Amino acid sequence: MTVRAALAEGRDALAGHETETVYLDSSLLLAHACGVSRERLFMNLSDELGAVSLAGFRKAMQRRIAGEPVAWIVGVKEFWGLEFSVGPGVLCPRPDSEVLIETTLEIMDSFGSAGGRLHDCCTGPGTLAVTLASERPLWDISASDISDNAASHFRRNNRALAGGRVGYSHTSLMEDEVGPFEIIISNPPYLTPEETENRKVLGWKEPALALDGGGDDGLDLIRRLIPRVSARVAQGGAFLMEADPLQMPKIKQILSNTGFERLYIRRDLAGRERIVIAYKG
Repeated sequence: MTVRAALAEGRDALAGHETETVYLDSSLLLAHACGVSRERLFMNLSDELGAVSLAGFRKAMQRRIAGEPVAWIVGVKEFWGLEFSVGPGVLCPRPDSEVLIETTLEIMDSFGSAGGRLHDCCTGPGTLAVTLASERPLWDISASDISDNAASHFRRNNRALAGGRVGYSHTSLMEDEVGPFEIIISNPPYLTPEETENRKVLGWKEPALALDGGGDDGLDLIRRLIPRVSARVAQGGAFLMEADPLQMPKIKQILSNTGFERLYIRRDLAGRERIVIAYKG
């Protein structure tokens, strides 16, 4: 079978399986099975596939049809120009979070060249903390998460992308962290239990631990997090959090009730209110 024929087979197999990127998925999985880049793959569409590559491709396609993200299957996901190690049980980096990176970098720079301390709560595979460490080496950056699966991927990404300099603790919602931090950031779970269950029905494989924020509005976890952030962020320091645009009015009220001031919103690539920025004092 040629590369071209295999791509067509993959495209047809994925048709109707809850993905709008059938050709992209097929090409990524075939390139991975062949051990080449997508660019190299498309340069050799008439080449015959070896038996091992074809078998690997078909096995990967079955995993994709079963609902696994392509990133889990190939083991990496690009974010901010970096390749992050990901796998089953770990929330994959998403493009919308680049807005949180851009905003955080701006605020980091406002503290001057000496840097400061920054903590990333609910870090997952280290998407935010490791990216920021790669951009601002003078800052003292740490991260935490409760997920065992996330911890193993965090360690790989920290070593490969940040030279291992991001501190890590296995803890729930900063429970064991000692402030003060000039900046605290978080992309916590914020779906309702019902929304989480609906995504499972649709075939989402990502863990409920990384999605379900609890409560009728998905904000139970955030209600627990914000007071802990308030106790650990420095006077004049900033807290930045990613959440659902529809939750922003409630989140701003929780922040105000917890002593945060100067609340701002940053919109995502689609123009939706995605990032809340709050200052302490």
